[in-house]
Amino acid sequence: MLFQRSGYYFIVLLFLVLIGFWESYFSKLFSGINGYKHFHAITMLLWIGMLITQAFLIKYNKRSLHKCIGKFSYGLVPVLVIALILLAHSQITVHDFGITYARLYILFLQLSLLAIFIISYVLAIIYRKSPSHHARYMICTSLTLIDPAVARIPLNIPPLPFDYQVLTFALTDLILLILIFMERNQKHGREVFPIMLALFLTFQGLNLTSTDNIIWDNFSMWFAKLPLT
Repeated sequence: MLFQRSGYYFIVLLFLVLIGFWESYFSKLFSGINGYKHFHAITMLLWIGMLITQAFLIKYNKRSLHKCIGKFSYGLVPVLVIALILLAHSQITVHDFGITYARLYILFLQLSLLAIFIISYVLAIIYRKSPSHHARYMICTSLTLIDPAVARIPLNIPPLPFDYQVLTFALTDLILLILIFMERNQKHGREVFPIMLALFLTFQGLNLTSTDNIIWDNFSMWFAKLPLT
């Protein structure tokens, strides 16, 4: 599969992020928002902007410029990781009884999506000389934004007999399944999306079933007490 239209898909993702975070962030830019949110938002918007730019550079065969801008990611990604860790840390409140289950759950979600992002990016860099693998792993970095954006879109959905989170997870998995189906006849790189689907499913399963235990509770308390924010 050639990803010459991926730039347009990344633009759609950008609009999805703007819609999802409009009420909680973009509409309140000048209302005393926590600086860590600004830090995180800037790094993520830079990442999406880079994905869009890089996709169109490949589309129009500007490979030298693509490689040059790609080196910018070597600095951006570590800063992006730090920004999310600081945001996650700043959102934790330690009560007399410890940390609320909701925050334990969200912390795992934040760190698990970050882990998937890092794995996708590292593999994209490792396979940077294989365009078929590199492009697919870069696409997978963008899929970590689906859940945070869609989960915040104000939808009037009737009460569900299961966790709403299942829907946002399922959307990401569905996209990967569609990509896998579309690539069923490809000879190079088609193993990327099945690998990443397995990775997403693993972390999603842990998020839904394993955040209410003493091990995660102890880790979260340790993380919360670090002098980061």
